[in-house]
Amino acid sequence: MLRLFLSPAVFGKKQLIYIYEKIYRYIYYLIIISLFKVAQLLPYKTAVKFGGFLGLVAYYVIKVSREPAIINLKNSFPEKSPEEIRLLAKNIGVKTGKNIFEFLYYPKLSSADLGRIVEIENENILADAVKKGKGVLLASAHCGNWEFLGAAMASKGYPVNVIAKKSYLDRGNKMLLNFRISKGLKIIFRDQSDTARKMLKALKNGEILALLIDQDTSVPGVFVNFFSRLAWTPSGLATLALKTEAKVVLALDARLPDDRHKVVITPIEISKTGNFENDVLKNTQHVTSLIENHIRQYPDQWVWWHKRWKTRPS
Repeated sequence: MLRLFLSPAVFGKKQLIYIYEKIYRYIYYLIIISLFKVAQLLPYKTAVKFGGFLGLVAYYVIKVSREPAIINLKNSFPEKSPEEIRLLAKNIGVKTGKNIFEFLYYPKLSSADLGRIVEIENENILADAVKKGKGVLLASAHCGNWEFLGAAMASKGYPVNVIAKKSYLDRGNKMLLNFRISKGLKIIFRDQSDTARKMLKALKNGEILALLIDQDTSVPGVFVNFFSRLAWTPSGLATLALKTEAKVVLALDARLPDDRHKVVITPIEISKTGNFENDVLKNTQHVTSLIENHIRQYPDQWVWWHKRWKTRPS
């Protein structure tokens, strides 16, 4: 009946697409709210385990995510058997479910809770960089639970600004924004008229500017090697590092066997030869190679369903 009502005979094609999109977004939002309420009712560890169970179910049910992950894993780990690849993909589903429920639990987590859940290794490197007063460019990636990374730092008093993309779900976007702000994070949205000004202001104020640079997105970038294939990679971090006096560190999260998290801080030396374009490429490659090393160590903790190699050199 709904399909008969929502037909081109009743509505124009553009109107029909708009209606379908509104319905889809509303259903998606209802799912998020339902999961949020479930997470809030459970003890933390139970919520995380339940998230893992739902992630496993999603692995078997959602082919659109499972198949790209398997293909990317095969191309990146040709030495692994089909059974090993499928086990990795299955574990990715489980850990993604855990990530989601950890994030949905945010409102109930205090700074003390985050301190127990997240250990920051080599924190002195971050503290020393902040003390310089020139701002800190924090490079990171979608490894482990990257949301915990910034929240753990902010809970310790570090002034963290996160570059984020607005969700196409208006209501969901407001909820995600409130979650992050509640943990002391400052949010700078991408693709806004004042984005660049806010980023530079944060560095000028001696604050941390966190950028995820491991995805193929519609931002200025360069092609660098990532798992032996050229991948379009955001170059904003290298550009800012070359144009400002900000210190650069790499921070990557890893989920531990007991579902606690370890964030490892690594200092980054920026290469400056005077050839700006080459320096941007060289430094972006350097950080990307370090991220790849981390992913190889924790291969089931990265977002392998992402279309990382969709943009090709012309």
